Amino acid sequence: MQIRVYDEGAARDCLFVLGWGNRCRHRNVQWLIDQLATAYRVHAVELPTHITDYRREWVGPVQEYASDLGGFDLLGHSAGGLTAAHLDTDGIGNRVYLSPWWDSDFPVPGPVLDAIASLPVTKPFIPVDTLDADAIGDLATTQQLADAPSSVSPAFLRTVFRAQRSLPPTRNTAAAFCSLTDTVVDPRAVGERLPADRIRLYDGGHELFSSSGREQTVETVLDALQHGPDAL
Repeated sequence: MQIRVYDEGAARDCLFVLGWGNRCRHRNVQWLIDQLATAYRVHAVELPTHITDYRREWVGPVQEYASDLGGFDLLGHSAGGLTAAHLDTDGIGNRVYLSPWWDSDFPVPGPVLDAIASLPVTKPFIPVDTLDADAIGDLATTQQLADAPSSVSPAFLRTVFRAQRSLPPTRNTAAAFCSLTDTVVDPRAVGERLPADRIRLYDGGHELFSSSGREQTVETVLDALQHGPDAL
């Protein structure tokens, strides 16, 4: 896990947990960090890609880092939204989730997926073919797509399913942004966990920050981070 700090002199901290395969060097991720840095000291978390235990490898290290921040607002995208939803520390203020990976809509029956996930294999070999520009967003770069994970292991699927099925209740300070046409995660899971007045829809791909409509939405993201769901 890598954590990079962007400090332009803001008084408030934002812990930004990136999505699966996102890296700070990606142009579109950096664009969003630059927007956040106008109001926050940004702590950007790059999650490890291939894991076997979400608590040990995602939630635990982020929780340990967050415990030293004091007060901060929390932003999580995709797998970062799954990780952030499990965080529990007194310092967390407002929570904003961008296309959180709270469930998936795989074209495979659930029992088949569970059977695959039960295999005692940690080496990635199951191909991932949904992380293309059409799914991610029309501004996705060549480097961003090349860096995207191309396969997963049964152990990875198993621990992600456990993380999704053990999500704690959402907090009153939480809001989410998602696209109903998301083909990477299932947006219905957002509607099942948050009331409609705490959800803002946008037109675009899985990554709001890689979609051409981002300029019209990013100010609302910042408002929700700074002022809570009532800002939607």
